[in-house]
Amino acid sequence: MKQTERLIRFLRENPGASSLEVTLSCGIVNVTGRVSDIRARPGLDVICRKRRDGVAGYWLVEAPVQMAVGL
Repeated sequence: MKQTERLIRFLRENPGASSLEVTLSCGIVNVTGRVSDIRARPGLDVICRKRRDGVAGYWLVEAPVQMAVGL
């Protein structure tokens, strides 16, 4: 599995994870580079903001899927 896919999966399971938490859990050293890769994908975004403990964390934002209903 590529680092970008590992990061997407990790952020789905651990919203608000810090860069250090990502590095220690996933072995991804260049977290900001992988975040840029995610942002380049259609329908995905990552926001970075401070958590309640003052540490910057990452949240994965996925565009809602439009479903068509056949009538």
